[in-house]
Order: sequence, then C-alpha cells, then structure tokens
Amino acid sequence: MVLEWILRKVLMRELERKAAGLERRAGGAGAAASGGDLVKLAMKAEEALSKVIVPGFDVDLVSSGAVKRIRVSRDGRSVAVFIDFSGSDPSCNFCRFINWNLWQAILERAEKRLKEEGFSEVVFIDWATGARMEYKARG
Repeated sequence: MVLEWILRKVLMRELERKAAGLERRAGGAGAAASGGDLVKLAMKAEEALSKVIVPGFDVDLVSSGAVKRIRVSRDGRSVAVFIDFSGSDPSCNFCRFINWNLWQAILERAEKRLKEEGFSEVVFIDWATGARMEYKARG
C-alpha cells in the first residue's frame, strides 16, 4: 500500500514536469497571464470539455471522471488535459480496440471544442502512463 502511494507520487511529479515543459515551450511568444486569468481559462476548458458527450453513454467527459487534470500554459494559448484512458477490461484485446476507436472520436471532439474556445494547442496526456496521446492519423 505504501509502495503504491510512493509510485503514484512519483508518477504525479513526472506528469507535472511534462505539463510544465508544455508551458515553457508555448510560453515564449506572448505575455504571461495572471494566476486568476489562468484559473478562468482552466474553468473555461473544463466547461468546454463538459459539453463533449461520450457516444452511447449520455454522459459528458468531465462528469464521467475521465478528465483528471487540466493545465493551461502561462500565455493561456495551450492546454494539456490529463485523461484517464483505462478500459473496462484491459485484458480483452477486442475491448481495447473498441475503446481506442471510441477514444479517438472523443478526443477529436474535445480538441475541436477547446480550439473553438480559443486554445491554439491542445495536448492530451494519458493519466496512467504520462504519455502524450496520439489520436490522429499522420499524413
């Protein structure tokens, strides 16, 4: 139990570092927003994500518990969304395939909604692994 808690803390620090790296990369071009403005932008992002409905479940992305954390860059142009990407049955290959196809559609809708709110860069990070979620076909 203690080991699990320690591992979770280490993982959280690593996720925070990755999100901070996103902020530094995006932050050089414009002025930094104040703390209050960043909170408002995070709330704006959360509200936008709460309008993304998970197909077939009549629940939005935020209420479902899938969104774990939202980080906004200091200039307010970029947003990192930490998503809990765990499937209902991780040992079932077919379930993972269906889940991934569903997640691709959900993340595309979420990105569109966030860009409509004025964010120029949207990054989704897998909550469990800390990996950036690539969900678009590369062309």
